[in-house]
Amino acid sequence: MSTPNTPGTPGTPQETAVLFDLDGTLLDTPGAIVSVLDKVLAESGRPVPSPERVRATVGRPLAAVFAELLELEQEHGEVERSVARFRELFREDVVPGARSLIFPGVPELLERLRAQGLALAIVTSKIRPSALELLEPAGLVHHFDAVVCHGMAPRGKPHPDLALLAARELGREPGDCVVVGDAVDDMRMAGAAGMRALGVAYGVATAGQLTSAGAESVSESVLALGEALGSLRSSAAITHRS
Repeated sequence: MSTPNTPGTPGTPQETAVLFDLDGTLLDTPGAIVSVLDKVLAESGRPVPSPERVRATVGRPLAAVFAELLELEQEHGEVERSVARFRELFREDVVPGARSLIFPGVPELLERLRAQGLALAIVTSKIRPSALELLEPAGLVHHFDAVVCHGMAPRGKPHPDLALLAARELGREPGDCVVVGDAVDDMRMAGAAGMRALGVAYGVATAGQLTSAGAESVSESVLALGEALGSLRSSAAITHRS
């Protein structure tokens, strides 16, 4: 991973940091995740839940996902085996095509944000090895000063712990950070951490769901997200000067 950029002057709008979710925000993985979930669930011999129910779990920690879909406790051996099987299949079927999963415009957006002096982090419900095995072949990892993953803080999304850890790693105050994500839990995490939240509607949750969960705005594309981030920074600059 790259060495973090040198911070700007503390207290200026340029100190704003952007905390990105990964699946469904930077990478178009939800469909692939659902496909692998379906394979693992079929192998379990249990009734396969509806497609809507399976898709609604995307972005959550795998143990919680399989516990819900298999209707078992997270500590159950079948849940643990299903998690391990999912990671095996995902590594075989999805990771080799990681670069092709990048949403159009994402590399350019990240480069532009870095050029503007913003600190960037990933905040994901994936464990760190699973996040890096996607970010590295996708060629995105060098854009980020921190990759904060499930298990690195006491509680995961929607609790604030991961977002607050990312802020600390970036040397930012929570109020200087904005969370960008495609899931309701991303928006709730931002609110709980005292951060602003921008939603993207090209992932899992709908615009209405994201707005209800606290998104200040919801973008339908990466291009629109860039514009929303620009507007947010312009507003911060006006507030700072006043």
